[in-house]
Amino acid sequence: MGVGRWIDAAIAEVSPAAGARRMAARVAVEGIRGYDVAGNGRATKGWQRRTQSADAANAKALLKASAAVQDLVRNNKYAAAGVRQMVAAAWGDGIAPMAVHPDPVVRQLAQDDWDRWAEGKVSGEKDWYGHGKVCTRGWYVGGESLTVWKAGADGPDGKVKGYEGEQLDAGKTEMRTDGSRIIQGVEFNADDDRLAYWLFRDHPGGLVYSSAFRSSSFSAEFVDHLYEEERHGQARGISRLAPVALTLRDIADIEDAKRLQEKVSACVALIRQRAEGQGVSPLTREVEEQSGREPSHQTIRPGMVLDLAAGETAHSFTPPPSQGGVDFIRQQVAAVSAVMAPYHAMTGDVSQANYSGLRASFLSQWNLLDDDQQNVLIPLMCKPAWRRRMRAAALEHGDRRLLDVRCTWALPVRRQADPIKDLMAEIMEVRAGLKLLSRSLAERGINAEEHLNEIQRLNAIIDACGLALDTDPRRVTDSGVLQAAAGYLAPRQAAA
Repeated sequence: MGVGRWIDAAIAEVSPAAGARRMAARVAVEGIRGYDVAGNGRATKGWQRRTQSADAANAKALLKASAAVQDLVRNNKYAAAGVRQMVAAAWGDGIAPMAVHPDPVVRQLAQDDWDRWAEGKVSGEKDWYGHGKVCTRGWYVGGESLTVWKAGADGPDGKVKGYEGEQLDAGKTEMRTDGSRIIQGVEFNADDDRLAYWLFRDHPGGLVYSSAFRSSSFSAEFVDHLYEEERHGQARGISRLAPVALTLRDIADIEDAKRLQEKVSACVALIRQRAEGQGVSPLTREVEEQSGREPSHQTIRPGMVLDLAAGETAHSFTPPPSQGGVDFIRQQVAAVSAVMAPYHAMTGDVSQANYSGLRASFLSQWNLLDDDQQNVLIPLMCKPAWRRRMRAAALEHGDRRLLDVRCTWALPVRRQADPIKDLMAEIMEVRAGLKLLSRSLAERGINAEEHLNEIQRLNAIIDACGLALDTDPRRVTDSGVLQAAAGYLAPRQAAA
Protein backbone atom coordinates (compact mmCIF):
# COMPACT_ATOMS: atom_id res chain seq x y z
CA MET A 1 0.00 0.00 0.00
CA GLY A 2 1.39 3.44 -0.94
CA VAL A 3 1.64 6.36 1.45
CA GLY A 4 -1.36 8.05 -0.13
CA ARG A 5 -3.58 5.01 0.31
CA TRP A 6 -2.38 4.59 3.91
CA ILE A 7 -3.41 8.18 4.64
CA ASP A 8 -6.77 7.58 2.97
CA ALA A 9 -7.34 4.55 5.15
CA ALA A 10 -6.39 6.48 8.28
CA ILE A 11 -8.78 9.33 7.41
CA ALA A 12 -11.53 6.83 6.68
CA GLU A 13 -11.18 5.46 10.23
CA VAL A 14 -11.78 8.93 11.67
CA SER A 15 -14.25 10.27 9.08
CA PRO A 16 -15.72 7.68 6.73
CA ALA A 17 -17.38 10.36 4.56
CA ALA A 18 -14.12 12.27 4.02
CA GLY A 19 -12.27 9.02 3.38
CA ALA A 20 -14.84 7.97 0.76
CA ARG A 21 -14.49 11.29 -1.04
CA ARG A 22 -10.68 10.96 -1.12
CA MET A 23 -10.82 7.39 -2.40
CA ALA A 24 -13.32 8.35 -5.12
CA ALA A 25 -11.10 11.23 -6.24
CA ARG A 26 -8.04 8.96 -6.32
CA VAL A 27 -9.83 6.35 -8.43
CA ALA A 28 -10.96 9.06 -10.86
CA VAL A 29 -7.43 10.42 -11.23
CA GLU A 30 -5.85 7.00 -11.67
CA GLY A 31 -8.53 6.05 -14.20
CA ILE A 32 -7.61 8.88 -16.58
CA ARG A 33 -5.62 7.54 -19.52
CA GLY A 34 -4.26 9.32 -22.56
CA TYR A 35 -4.26 8.10 -26.14
CA ASP A 36 -1.89 5.22 -26.78
CA VAL A 37 -0.61 7.01 -29.88
CA ALA A 38 0.65 9.83 -27.65
CA GLY A 39 2.55 7.50 -25.34
CA ASN A 40 6.29 6.86 -25.26
CA GLY A 41 6.30 3.10 -24.83
CA ARG A 42 7.60 0.27 -26.95
CA ALA A 43 4.79 0.60 -29.51
CA THR A 44 5.81 4.16 -30.43
CA LYS A 45 9.57 3.75 -30.15
CA GLY A 46 11.31 5.31 -33.14
CA TRP A 47 8.16 7.11 -34.29
CA GLN A 48 8.97 10.71 -35.18
CA ARG A 49 5.97 12.79 -34.12
CA ARG A 50 7.01 16.38 -34.61
CA THR A 51 4.58 19.25 -34.31
CA GLN A 52 5.00 20.93 -37.69
CA SER A 53 3.04 23.20 -39.95
CA ALA A 54 2.25 22.03 -43.46
CA ASP A 55 4.95 24.28 -44.92
CA ALA A 56 7.56 23.05 -42.42
CA ALA A 57 6.73 19.43 -43.27
CA ASN A 58 6.93 20.18 -46.99
CA ALA A 59 10.12 22.23 -46.79
CA LYS A 60 12.55 19.36 -47.38
CA ALA A 61 10.09 17.01 -49.06
CA LEU A 62 8.79 19.06 -51.99
CA LEU A 63 11.65 18.67 -54.46
CA LYS A 64 12.71 15.15 -53.44
CA ALA A 65 9.16 13.82 -53.45
CA SER A 66 8.48 15.38 -56.85
CA ALA A 67 11.71 13.96 -58.30
CA ALA A 68 10.99 10.51 -56.89
CA VAL A 69 7.44 10.42 -58.24
CA GLN A 70 8.55 11.73 -61.64
CA ASP A 71 11.02 8.84 -61.83
CA LEU A 72 8.31 6.35 -60.86
CA VAL A 73 5.94 7.65 -63.52
CA ARG A 74 8.69 7.31 -66.12
CA ASN A 75 9.77 3.79 -65.15
CA ASN A 76 7.03 2.10 -63.12
CA LYS A 77 4.14 0.71 -65.12
CA TYR A 78 1.63 0.94 -62.27
CA ALA A 79 2.51 4.56 -61.53
CA ALA A 80 2.36 5.48 -65.23
CA ALA A 81 -0.99 3.75 -65.77
CA GLY A 82 -2.46 5.13 -62.54
CA VAL A 83 -1.53 8.73 -63.32
CA ARG A 84 -2.89 8.48 -66.82
CA GLN A 85 -6.17 7.09 -65.51
CA MET A 86 -6.41 9.86 -62.90
CA VAL A 87 -5.83 12.59 -65.48
CA ALA A 88 -8.25 11.03 -67.96
CA ALA A 89 -10.96 10.76 -65.32
CA ALA A 90 -10.52 14.22 -63.78
CA TRP A 91 -9.85 16.26 -66.92
CA GLY A 92 -10.62 13.95 -69.85
CA ASP A 93 -11.42 15.98 -72.96
CA GLY A 94 -11.64 19.10 -70.83
CA ILE A 95 -13.83 20.83 -68.24
CA ALA A 96 -15.75 23.23 -70.47
CA PRO A 97 -17.71 26.30 -69.30
CA MET A 98 -21.30 26.89 -70.39
CA ALA A 99 -22.31 30.55 -70.24
CA VAL A 100 -25.30 31.58 -68.11
CA HIS A 101 -26.99 35.00 -68.56
CA PRO A 102 -30.64 36.12 -68.79
CA ASP A 103 -29.99 37.83 -72.14
CA PRO A 104 -29.49 35.12 -74.80
CA VAL A 105 -27.50 37.51 -77.03
CA VAL A 106 -24.99 38.27 -74.28
CA ARG A 107 -24.84 34.62 -73.32
CA GLN A 108 -24.09 33.52 -76.86
CA LEU A 109 -21.50 36.27 -77.30
CA ALA A 110 -19.68 35.13 -74.16
CA GLN A 111 -19.81 31.47 -75.20
CA ASP A 112 -18.56 32.19 -78.71
CA ASP A 113 -15.70 34.32 -77.42
CA TRP A 114 -14.58 31.60 -75.02
CA ASP A 115 -14.82 28.83 -77.60
CA ARG A 116 -12.87 30.83 -80.16
CA TRP A 117 -10.10 31.53 -77.67
CA ALA A 118 -9.99 28.14 -75.93
CA GLU A 119 -9.81 26.17 -79.18
CA GLY A 120 -6.90 28.22 -80.51
CA LYS A 121 -3.22 27.97 -79.64
CA VAL A 122 -3.05 29.57 -76.22
CA SER A 123 -0.06 27.71 -74.74
CA GLY A 124 2.60 26.90 -77.32
CA GLU A 125 1.05 24.33 -79.64
CA LYS A 126 -1.73 23.46 -77.18
CA ASP A 127 -5.23 24.83 -76.85
CA TRP A 128 -6.71 25.57 -73.43
CA TYR A 129 -7.88 22.01 -72.88
CA GLY A 130 -4.45 20.60 -73.76
CA HIS A 131 -2.89 23.07 -71.34
CA GLY A 132 -5.36 21.96 -68.66
CA LYS A 133 -4.42 18.32 -69.17
CA VAL A 134 -0.72 19.05 -68.58
CA CYS A 135 -1.57 21.17 -65.53
CA THR A 136 -3.73 18.38 -64.07
CA ARG A 137 -0.96 15.86 -64.60
CA GLY A 138 1.57 18.23 -63.04
CA TRP A 139 -0.67 18.62 -60.00
CA TYR A 140 -1.07 14.88 -59.48
CA VAL A 141 2.59 14.02 -60.07
CA GLY A 142 4.49 17.06 -58.79
CA GLY A 143 1.92 18.34 -56.32
CA GLU A 144 1.34 21.66 -58.08
CA SER A 145 1.27 23.46 -61.39
CA LEU A 146 1.25 27.17 -62.24
CA THR A 147 -0.33 29.07 -65.13
CA VAL A 148 1.11 32.49 -65.91
CA TRP A 149 -1.09 34.79 -68.01
CA LYS A 150 0.29 37.31 -70.48
CA ALA A 151 -0.95 39.49 -73.30
CA GLY A 152 -1.66 37.97 -76.69
CA ALA A 153 -2.39 39.24 -80.17
CA ASP A 154 -6.01 40.01 -79.23
CA GLY A 155 -5.27 41.85 -75.98
CA PRO A 156 -4.59 41.11 -72.30
CA ASP A 157 -4.79 37.56 -70.93
CA GLY A 158 -4.59 36.10 -74.41
CA LYS A 159 -1.76 33.63 -73.83
CA VAL A 160 -0.73 31.32 -71.01
CA LYS A 161 2.50 29.61 -70.03
CA GLY A 162 2.70 26.62 -67.75
CA TYR A 163 5.29 26.20 -65.01
CA GLU A 164 6.07 23.07 -63.05
CA GLY A 165 6.32 23.14 -59.28
CA GLU A 166 10.12 22.76 -59.45
CA GLN A 167 10.29 26.17 -61.12
CA LEU A 168 8.85 27.83 -58.01
CA ASP A 169 11.86 28.89 -55.92
CA ALA A 170 11.46 26.70 -52.81
CA GLY A 171 14.65 28.11 -51.30
CA LYS A 172 13.27 31.63 -51.13
CA THR A 173 11.85 31.99 -47.62
CA GLU A 174 12.14 35.18 -45.60
CA MET A 175 10.34 37.43 -43.11
CA ARG A 176 10.10 41.20 -43.52
CA THR A 177 9.70 44.03 -41.06
CA ASP A 178 6.39 45.19 -42.57
CA GLY A 179 4.75 41.84 -41.79
CA SER A 180 4.98 40.45 -45.32
CA ARG A 181 6.90 37.26 -45.95
CA ILE A 182 7.94 34.74 -48.58
CA ILE A 183 7.24 31.05 -47.96
CA GLN A 184 8.99 28.66 -50.36
CA GLY A 185 8.75 31.12 -53.23
CA VAL A 186 5.21 32.37 -52.53
CA GLU A 187 5.04 35.98 -51.32
CA PHE A 188 2.33 37.10 -48.88
CA ASN A 189 1.42 40.50 -47.47
CA ALA A 190 0.69 41.18 -43.80
CA ASP A 191 -2.95 40.08 -44.31
CA ASP A 192 -1.84 36.71 -45.79
CA ASP A 193 -2.98 37.65 -49.29
CA ARG A 194 -0.78 36.33 -52.08
CA LEU A 195 1.27 39.06 -53.71
CA ALA A 196 3.71 37.31 -56.02
CA TYR A 197 5.37 34.07 -57.08
CA TRP A 198 9.14 33.75 -57.42
CA LEU A 199 9.71 31.61 -60.49
CA PHE A 200 12.71 30.38 -62.43
CA ARG A 201 12.40 31.10 -66.12
CA ASP A 202 13.72 27.63 -67.02
CA HIS A 203 13.46 24.33 -65.21
CA PRO A 204 16.42 23.90 -62.79
CA GLY A 205 17.03 20.45 -64.24
CA GLY A 206 16.65 21.45 -67.88
CA LEU A 207 19.14 21.19 -70.72
CA VAL A 208 19.17 24.97 -71.06
CA TYR A 209 19.10 26.94 -67.83
CA SER A 210 19.55 30.60 -68.66
CA SER A 211 18.31 32.23 -65.45
CA ALA A 212 21.53 31.36 -63.59
CA PHE A 213 19.71 30.11 -60.49
CA ARG A 214 18.01 33.45 -59.99
CA SER A 215 14.24 33.58 -59.71
CA SER A 216 12.04 36.50 -60.75
CA SER A 217 8.89 37.86 -59.15
CA PHE A 218 5.58 37.39 -60.99
CA SER A 219 2.57 39.27 -59.65
CA ALA A 220 -0.10 36.97 -58.24
CA GLU A 221 -2.60 38.90 -60.37
CA PHE A 222 -1.30 37.05 -63.42
CA VAL A 223 -0.64 33.62 -61.85
CA ASP A 224 -3.07 30.77 -61.15
CA HIS A 225 -1.59 28.25 -58.70
CA LEU A 226 -3.08 24.76 -58.96
CA TYR A 227 -2.48 22.70 -55.82
CA GLU A 228 -4.43 20.97 -53.05
CA GLU A 229 -4.49 22.73 -49.70
CA GLU A 230 -4.70 19.91 -47.18
CA ARG A 231 -4.07 22.08 -44.10
CA HIS A 232 -4.90 25.69 -43.23
CA GLY A 233 -2.20 28.12 -44.28
CA GLN A 234 -0.46 25.68 -46.62
CA ALA A 235 1.42 27.59 -49.31
CA ARG A 236 2.33 24.77 -51.68
CA GLY A 237 1.19 21.27 -52.55
CA ILE A 238 2.78 17.84 -52.32
CA SER A 239 2.55 15.00 -54.86
CA ARG A 240 -0.59 12.88 -54.70
CA LEU A 241 1.65 9.79 -55.03
CA ALA A 242 3.91 10.66 -52.10
CA PRO A 243 2.22 8.26 -49.61
CA VAL A 244 2.54 5.28 -51.98
CA ALA A 245 5.83 6.06 -53.76
CA LEU A 246 7.90 3.69 -51.61
CA THR A 247 5.34 0.93 -52.02
CA LEU A 248 5.40 1.32 -55.80
CA ARG A 249 9.18 1.11 -55.79
CA ASP A 250 9.13 -1.99 -53.57
CA ILE A 251 6.58 -3.63 -55.86
CA ALA A 252 8.93 -3.12 -58.81
CA ASP A 253 11.82 -4.68 -56.84
CA ILE A 254 9.66 -7.63 -55.81
CA GLU A 255 8.59 -8.22 -59.41
CA ASP A 256 12.22 -8.17 -60.54
CA ALA A 257 13.06 -10.75 -57.88
CA LYS A 258 10.09 -12.90 -58.90
CA ARG A 259 11.10 -12.77 -62.55
CA LEU A 260 14.59 -13.93 -61.66
CA GLN A 261 13.13 -16.67 -59.47
CA GLU A 262 10.97 -17.87 -62.35
CA LYS A 263 14.02 -18.00 -64.61
CA VAL A 264 15.94 -20.00 -62.05
CA SER A 265 12.96 -22.31 -61.55
CA ALA A 266 12.99 -23.06 -65.29
CA CYS A 267 16.60 -24.22 -65.12
CA VAL A 268 17.56 -27.90 -64.69
CA ALA A 269 21.33 -28.26 -64.57
CA LEU A 270 23.23 -31.53 -65.07
CA ILE A 271 26.75 -31.56 -63.71
CA ARG A 272 28.81 -34.20 -65.60
CA GLN A 273 32.13 -35.64 -64.45
CA ARG A 274 34.57 -36.54 -67.22
CA ALA A 275 36.49 -39.80 -67.03
CA GLU A 276 40.11 -39.53 -66.02
CA GLY A 277 42.30 -38.65 -68.98
CA GLN A 278 39.38 -37.52 -71.18
CA GLY A 279 39.78 -34.06 -72.67
CA VAL A 280 37.19 -31.39 -73.28
CA SER A 281 35.05 -31.74 -76.39
CA PRO A 282 36.39 -29.77 -79.42
CA LEU A 283 32.90 -28.35 -79.88
CA THR A 284 32.88 -26.99 -76.35
CA ARG A 285 36.35 -25.47 -76.85
CA GLU A 286 35.26 -23.87 -80.13
CA VAL A 287 32.22 -22.28 -78.47
CA GLU A 288 34.39 -20.92 -75.68
CA GLU A 289 36.88 -19.46 -78.18
CA GLN A 290 34.11 -17.78 -80.19
CA SER A 291 32.59 -16.21 -77.10
CA GLY A 292 35.95 -14.83 -76.02
CA ARG A 293 35.39 -15.74 -72.39
CA GLU A 294 35.37 -18.74 -70.14
CA PRO A 295 31.96 -20.20 -69.24
CA SER A 296 30.76 -18.98 -65.85
CA HIS A 297 30.10 -21.65 -63.22
CA GLN A 298 28.34 -19.10 -61.00
CA THR A 299 25.11 -18.95 -63.03
CA ILE A 300 22.84 -21.53 -64.59
CA ARG A 301 20.63 -21.56 -67.66
CA PRO A 302 17.91 -23.91 -68.92
CA GLY A 303 19.32 -27.22 -70.19
CA MET A 304 22.94 -26.41 -69.38
CA VAL A 305 25.62 -29.10 -68.92
CA LEU A 306 28.87 -28.36 -67.08
CA ASP A 307 32.19 -30.21 -67.55
CA LEU A 308 34.08 -30.75 -64.32
CA ALA A 309 37.56 -32.01 -63.61
CA ALA A 310 38.23 -35.63 -62.70
CA GLY A 311 37.58 -36.48 -59.09
CA GLU A 312 34.65 -34.11 -58.57
CA THR A 313 31.22 -35.41 -57.60
CA ALA A 314 28.41 -35.30 -60.17
CA HIS A 315 24.83 -34.49 -59.23
CA SER A 316 21.78 -32.80 -60.75
CA PHE A 317 20.35 -29.44 -59.72
CA THR A 318 16.61 -28.78 -59.92
CA PRO A 319 15.51 -25.43 -58.38
CA PRO A 320 12.14 -25.42 -56.59
CA PRO A 321 9.20 -23.68 -58.29
CA SER A 322 8.26 -20.17 -57.13
CA GLN A 323 5.14 -19.73 -55.05
CA GLY A 324 3.03 -17.06 -53.38
CA GLY A 325 4.31 -13.94 -55.11
CA VAL A 326 1.31 -13.09 -57.27
CA ASP A 327 -1.18 -12.73 -54.43
CA PHE A 328 1.18 -10.52 -52.44
CA ILE A 329 1.85 -8.21 -55.39
CA ARG A 330 -1.87 -8.02 -56.16
CA GLN A 331 -2.60 -7.02 -52.56
CA GLN A 332 0.07 -4.31 -52.60
CA VAL A 333 -1.09 -2.86 -55.90
CA ALA A 334 -4.68 -2.88 -54.61
CA ALA A 335 -3.55 -0.81 -51.61
CA VAL A 336 -1.85 1.66 -53.96
CA SER A 337 -4.93 1.88 -56.17
CA ALA A 338 -6.94 3.22 -53.23
CA VAL A 339 -4.90 6.43 -53.52
CA MET A 340 -4.77 6.60 -57.31
CA ALA A 341 -7.23 4.85 -59.64
CA PRO A 342 -9.35 1.68 -59.47
CA TYR A 343 -7.27 -1.51 -59.40
CA HIS A 344 -8.61 -2.91 -62.65
CA ALA A 345 -7.89 0.41 -64.42
CA MET A 346 -4.29 0.56 -63.16
CA THR A 347 -3.42 -3.06 -63.93
CA GLY A 348 -5.86 -4.26 -66.58
CA ASP A 349 -6.44 -7.28 -64.32
CA VAL A 350 -10.11 -8.21 -64.06
CA SER A 351 -9.54 -11.86 -63.18
CA GLN A 352 -10.68 -11.24 -59.60
CA ALA A 353 -13.42 -8.75 -60.51
CA ASN A 354 -17.17 -9.13 -60.29
CA TYR A 355 -20.11 -6.82 -60.90
CA SER A 356 -20.39 -5.59 -57.32
CA GLY A 357 -16.67 -5.00 -57.01
CA LEU A 358 -16.42 -3.04 -60.26
CA ARG A 359 -19.42 -0.91 -59.39
CA ALA A 360 -18.05 -0.19 -55.91
CA SER A 361 -14.71 0.88 -57.40
CA PHE A 362 -16.47 3.25 -59.82
CA LEU A 363 -18.55 4.80 -57.04
CA SER A 364 -15.44 5.33 -54.92
CA GLN A 365 -13.63 6.94 -57.84
CA TRP A 366 -16.56 9.28 -58.52
CA ASN A 367 -16.38 10.58 -54.94
CA LEU A 368 -12.69 11.39 -55.40
CA LEU A 369 -13.39 12.99 -58.78
CA ASP A 370 -16.05 15.24 -57.24
CA ASP A 371 -13.50 16.40 -54.69
CA ASP A 372 -10.74 16.98 -57.26
CA GLN A 373 -12.96 18.73 -59.80
CA GLN A 374 -15.19 20.83 -57.56
CA ASN A 375 -12.63 21.79 -54.89
CA VAL A 376 -9.39 22.08 -56.86
CA LEU A 377 -9.55 22.10 -60.66
CA ILE A 378 -12.60 24.31 -61.16
CA PRO A 379 -11.99 26.96 -58.46
CA LEU A 380 -8.21 27.22 -58.93
CA MET A 381 -7.85 26.91 -62.70
CA CYS A 382 -11.15 26.95 -64.60
CA LYS A 383 -13.01 29.79 -62.86
CA PRO A 384 -10.03 32.19 -62.91
CA ALA A 385 -9.60 31.50 -66.63
CA TRP A 386 -13.28 32.23 -67.31
CA ARG A 387 -13.18 35.49 -65.36
CA ARG A 388 -10.03 36.64 -67.19
CA ARG A 389 -11.50 35.90 -70.58
CA MET A 390 -14.76 37.68 -69.78
CA ARG A 391 -12.79 40.77 -68.76
CA ALA A 392 -10.87 40.59 -72.01
CA ALA A 393 -14.10 40.08 -73.97
CA ALA A 394 -15.71 43.09 -72.25
CA LEU A 395 -12.76 45.24 -73.33
CA GLU A 396 -12.78 43.88 -76.86
CA HIS A 397 -16.52 44.24 -77.47
CA GLY A 398 -17.08 47.26 -75.24
CA ASP A 399 -19.94 45.49 -73.45
CA ARG A 400 -19.76 45.50 -69.66
CA ARG A 401 -22.61 43.00 -69.44
CA LEU A 402 -20.05 40.30 -70.25
CA LEU A 403 -18.57 40.82 -66.78
CA ASP A 404 -21.83 39.50 -65.30
CA VAL A 405 -21.91 36.30 -67.34
CA ARG A 406 -21.60 33.27 -65.08
CA CYS A 407 -21.12 29.69 -66.19
CA THR A 408 -21.79 26.09 -65.31
CA TRP A 409 -19.34 23.34 -66.14
CA ALA A 410 -19.55 20.44 -68.56
CA LEU A 411 -17.50 17.67 -66.94
CA PRO A 412 -15.84 14.67 -68.61
CA VAL A 413 -18.09 11.68 -69.15
CA ARG A 414 -18.01 9.23 -66.25
CA ARG A 415 -17.88 5.62 -67.37
CA GLN A 416 -20.35 3.21 -65.80
CA ALA A 417 -20.08 -0.42 -64.79
CA ASP A 418 -23.69 -1.13 -65.80
CA PRO A 419 -24.92 1.57 -68.21
CA ILE A 420 -28.47 0.20 -68.48
CA LYS A 421 -29.18 0.16 -64.75
CA ASP A 422 -27.34 3.42 -64.12
CA LEU A 423 -29.22 5.15 -66.93
CA MET A 424 -32.58 3.92 -65.64
CA ALA A 425 -31.73 5.23 -62.18
CA GLU A 426 -30.82 8.61 -63.67
CA ILE A 427 -34.05 8.77 -65.65
CA MET A 428 -35.99 8.12 -62.44
CA GLU A 429 -34.14 10.97 -60.70
CA VAL A 430 -34.91 13.39 -63.53
CA ARG A 431 -38.58 12.35 -63.77
CA ALA A 432 -38.99 12.71 -59.99
CA GLY A 433 -37.50 16.19 -60.08
CA LEU A 434 -34.52 15.19 -57.96
CA LYS A 435 -32.10 16.11 -60.73
CA LEU A 436 -32.20 18.62 -63.56
CA LEU A 437 -31.85 17.44 -67.12
CA SER A 438 -29.27 20.19 -67.67
CA ARG A 439 -27.20 18.79 -64.80
CA SER A 440 -27.37 15.30 -66.25
CA LEU A 441 -26.24 16.59 -69.65
CA ALA A 442 -23.44 18.65 -68.08
CA GLU A 443 -22.07 15.53 -66.39
CA ARG A 444 -21.66 14.09 -69.88
CA GLY A 445 -19.82 17.14 -71.15
CA ILE A 446 -22.83 18.37 -73.14
CA ASN A 447 -24.09 21.95 -73.35
CA ALA A 448 -27.78 21.59 -72.45
CA GLU A 449 -29.09 24.47 -74.57
CA GLU A 450 -27.14 23.46 -77.68
CA HIS A 451 -28.15 19.85 -77.21
CA LEU A 452 -31.87 20.59 -76.89
CA ASN A 453 -31.77 22.94 -79.89
CA GLU A 454 -30.16 20.19 -81.92
CA ILE A 455 -32.86 17.72 -80.82
CA GLN A 456 -35.53 20.21 -81.89
CA ARG A 457 -33.88 20.63 -85.28
CA LEU A 458 -33.62 16.86 -85.84
CA ASN A 459 -37.23 16.32 -84.73
CA ALA A 460 -38.40 18.86 -87.30
CA ILE A 461 -36.53 16.96 -90.04
CA ILE A 462 -37.99 13.62 -88.85
CA ASP A 463 -41.54 15.06 -88.88
CA ALA A 464 -41.03 16.60 -92.30
CA CYS A 465 -39.97 13.22 -93.66
CA GLY A 466 -42.94 11.46 -92.05
CA LEU A 467 -40.73 9.01 -90.15
CA ALA A 468 -41.63 7.10 -87.01
CA LEU A 469 -38.33 5.98 -85.52
CA ASP A 470 -38.10 3.51 -82.66
CA THR A 471 -35.77 6.00 -80.94
CA ASP A 472 -38.38 8.80 -81.00
CA PRO A 473 -40.00 8.91 -77.53
CA ARG A 474 -42.68 11.29 -78.85
CA ARG A 475 -44.22 8.51 -80.93
CA VAL A 476 -42.98 5.17 -79.61
CA THR A 477 -42.42 3.89 -76.10
CA ASP A 478 -39.27 2.04 -75.12
CA SER A 479 -41.13 -1.23 -75.74
CA GLY A 480 -42.08 -0.24 -79.30
CA VAL A 481 -45.75 0.64 -78.58
CA LEU A 482 -47.34 3.72 -80.16
CA GLN A 483 -46.97 6.66 -77.76
CA ALA A 484 -50.27 8.53 -77.27
CA ALA A 485 -48.65 11.59 -75.79
CA ALA A 486 -51.03 14.37 -74.77
CA GLY A 487 -50.85 17.32 -77.10
CA TYR A 488 -48.95 15.48 -79.81
CA LEU A 489 -51.19 12.88 -81.48
CA ALA A 490 -54.49 14.58 -80.69
CA PRO A 491 -54.07 17.53 -83.11
CA ARG A 492 -53.04 15.20 -85.92
CA GLN A 493 -56.01 12.88 -85.27
CA ALA A 494 -58.37 15.86 -85.33
CA ALA A 495 -56.88 17.05 -88.60
CA ALA A 496 -57.33 13.58 -90.09
